[in-house]
Amino acid sequence: MNIRVHAGVLLAISLWLSPLARAADIGLSDRDWNLQADTALRAKLDAANEYFHYPERIRDTWLPPQWLRDGERFVTWAATGSHHGNWVIVNARTGKSTPIPMPDTLRSQLAEPADKADAPPRQPLFVLAPDQQSIVFRSGNQVVALGLADGHLAALSSNDAMALGLSRESVWSPDARVIAIPRGDGFALIDRDGKVRLAREAKRDEGWELPGKGWSPDGRKLAVWRIDNRNVHTIPIVDTGNALEKVTMVPYAKAGTPLPRRELYVADPTSGSMRLAMTFPVDTYSWMAAWRPDGSEMLVLQLSRDGKRLDLVAVSAEGKSRVVLREERPHSFVAGLDFALEGWTQQLLPLADGKRFVWMSERDGWRHAYLYDYTGKLLRQITRGDFPVHQVLAETPGHDSLLIQASAEPETPYERFPYRVSLSDSRLLRLASAPGVHRLFPSPSGRYFVDGHSSIAQPRVWEAIATDGSTAFRYAEADASALAAIHYQPPEPFTTLAADGTTRLYGVLYKPHDFDPKKHYAVIDCIYGGPFTTAVPWSSVGSVESLVAGALAQMGFVTVVLDARGTPGRGKAFQDANYGRIGQTEIPDHVAALKQVAIHRPYMDLNRAGIVGHSWGGYFALRGMLTAPDFFKAGYAGAPGAFEEEAIINEPYLGLPNQQPASYRDGSNILIAANLRGTLRLMHGTADVNAPFSTTLRMIDALIKAGKRFELLVMPGETHSSMGKARRYYDDDVRLFFLRTLGGPE
Repeated sequence: MNIRVHAGVLLAISLWLSPLARAADIGLSDRDWNLQADTALRAKLDAANEYFHYPERIRDTWLPPQWLRDGERFVTWAATGSHHGNWVIVNARTGKSTPIPMPDTLRSQLAEPADKADAPPRQPLFVLAPDQQSIVFRSGNQVVALGLADGHLAALSSNDAMALGLSRESVWSPDARVIAIPRGDGFALIDRDGKVRLAREAKRDEGWELPGKGWSPDGRKLAVWRIDNRNVHTIPIVDTGNALEKVTMVPYAKAGTPLPRRELYVADPTSGSMRLAMTFPVDTYSWMAAWRPDGSEMLVLQLSRDGKRLDLVAVSAEGKSRVVLREERPHSFVAGLDFALEGWTQQLLPLADGKRFVWMSERDGWRHAYLYDYTGKLLRQITRGDFPVHQVLAETPGHDSLLIQASAEPETPYERFPYRVSLSDSRLLRLASAPGVHRLFPSPSGRYFVDGHSSIAQPRVWEAIATDGSTAFRYAEADASALAAIHYQPPEPFTTLAADGTTRLYGVLYKPHDFDPKKHYAVIDCIYGGPFTTAVPWSSVGSVESLVAGALAQMGFVTVVLDARGTPGRGKAFQDANYGRIGQTEIPDHVAALKQVAIHRPYMDLNRAGIVGHSWGGYFALRGMLTAPDFFKAGYAGAPGAFEEEAIINEPYLGLPNQQPASYRDGSNILIAANLRGTLRLMHGTADVNAPFSTTLRMIDALIKAGKRFELLVMPGETHSSMGKARRYYDDDVRLFFLRTLGGPE
């Protein structure tokens, strides 16, 4: 369907109703991709789609283990081995695995494949019941409890407190008397008998939020956030599903506009009362990190909107507050989006003595652990060296050391390993040797931890390890044998230099499964580039970018994923390379890397180079087309972001718009729209509340005013991350675009 707009530019709006519908193209090729008739092309697209979904073919335990309170045993799902298709109780001390008895009817139901004939069986999300005598999960449309000892299966009503606990947002009190559950944007506290002890409903532009660690240690008090969005900018989401459109206004704090106001309340489930503990300053972000072990104070993290100051604030239930310590970076930032999404949960760890806590800081240039007391006095730096500590997970039983996850091996700076570190002399003991990324799940006692680890070439292995290094045993490993059917091959790692000629960069390269080194392949850079995450895969499953790259390679391309300067995990100086200069260093790094990698790979045809990305990657795909127009011949920008969008995404890395206007101006794609030379296609969902649709509309307007031709795919009603048929349509659109603009192997 072609629509004439503005100065006669044709916009091809490709409807997403069928994954095999023909995408409308804008005069850039004389060939129509008739997928119904071209069976070979359709088969190639299907094969690429299978490659994108290859993790679904791996038989593995995708759910985290659930530790029992004794600190020695945990419950997990066995996806492989002699107990496959069953929950098992694993004893970390003895190494014994015992299957939980299951009725035959339940076993048969769980053995059914998820969605495809070749997919592994379902793995229901499960939680331990408060009394730890059963596990709770959903079987069909019914929530049930399965006894750990006898396999007794009991159906639970939807209002049963144990059934309500299946929600990820629900939180039981430590004494298991009351559960806090979300109700829309409100919440309720419900006791074991189903009685509502306290509830609050949301109001227009006002809501409530339950912290994950909101309960006091004795279970008598619950910290709750009240969120006030009345002064926050809103964006329109238009429902065009029928002729009578509906508009919903969604709060969205753009750069330079007011943030939500947050108030911390303390709820008492016994009396049913609530008390305001503290109203936090405007233009700050706040997170409830923990209670002190004695329950005397709540420990709240407060970040300035520019990310330059992080305070630890202690707040009593009676409303008294004090700043325990302050972390500042006046010429850079302390924290940004990755901190807001998850990093705040890893910022501090109260120790069992109730007098000290561990604090994370990059003050010496690397993320390390520091020991403080609650007066704010620094006792000592715990870890040292030119490497980052990603997380402090637990205190060991002797209270003399910590279990941490770090990247302390200089030759593999992105691999993550478990270590035990002494609190007194900073000695590190590496607790596992297998290469790759180790994901750790400590026991409540701190005596053991579960280690799920994998690498680019090795599917995941599950081990139970003692934190003193005395014992370790493997209790499960993933079965990736089904990947042979789709000719899956791990990517090829490489190292290269950044555009500065000195900084080492790491990346991976994907090839078609039928790769022929005598042929020449167009090269596609699968970019993300955001300053708060990495894209290169170091585990067997990897990142979204690696999935996109691997699938796209099966269309007959060589694809590359790279982490340039400005991304995290390599120290503060590495990440600060683009502070205040987003959009100015990343594309030069990517171009320099591709040129170096191609020197010894003559099959890479850089005369046919393309770039693709989604979200921040969409911004950088545009950036590549506009700042390196002689290098990138075709670019696909999916749901591209822009600097005027959400405050937490931009301000910590650029400064505030009214203080650092040059940073926003110099990184704007709109202002350099006239630079476009190659073939550009944009995609955006109309219901996107992460990178609003208006971002792409403004980019389109700039291209029109510059007289530049482009292509557009609009996804009606789709959010930032499409699923199902819409996702398949989008993925196929990307693949067909590059096949049409760059061509296949020559």
